[in-house]
Amino acid sequence: MPLQTPSHGSPLAELNLNAILELLRSNGLRITKSRQKILETLLAAEEPLSLEEIQRRSSEADVAPDFATVFRVMTLLENLHVAQKVLLNRSCSYFELVDPQQHYDHIVCTECGRVTLMIDSCPVERLEHAIGKKYGYIDLRHSLEFFGKCPECHSSPSDLELSDTVAVNQSKSRRAMSTGC
Repeated sequence: MPLQTPSHGSPLAELNLNAILELLRSNGLRITKSRQKILETLLAAEEPLSLEEIQRRSSEADVAPDFATVFRVMTLLENLHVAQKVLLNRSCSYFELVDPQQHYDHIVCTECGRVTLMIDSCPVERLEHAIGKKYGYIDLRHSLEFFGKCPECHSSPSDLELSDTVAVNQSKSRRAMSTGC
């Protein structure tokens, strides 16, 4: 049975556990304890997670999904347009849930690995629409990542002017965890 996703991209009106579980059910998929725990882990995450981090954070005494299960669930969620892969210039992929009500891109510190979510308007949104129109694509989406030194890692006084702009997003920033990927 092919997975059902709407033509406008995200199959969800809002990002929450019940909405995702209902989407899985509507696609004829069972709701296992492992799937539910993986979803809860992703919903609680404040930064993109590697498969290893998802597995580790999802493991409890009664539920401990193995790596293959985490991989299959993330592939399924990607195919349903509920999750996306984020590369973050690292040796392994990271994943995050796609919020249908908010698009955001990432800034990654090249020194400490901090990931800052850019929740301001997307700098390439208009370009994305123009590209879709020009080449006849629909449901066009993108993942944009910027790289540089975060305010805590740079020491040049001239760089401090940028810290005022970045400071607004610092509460949304999270240090990337070292996972051995």
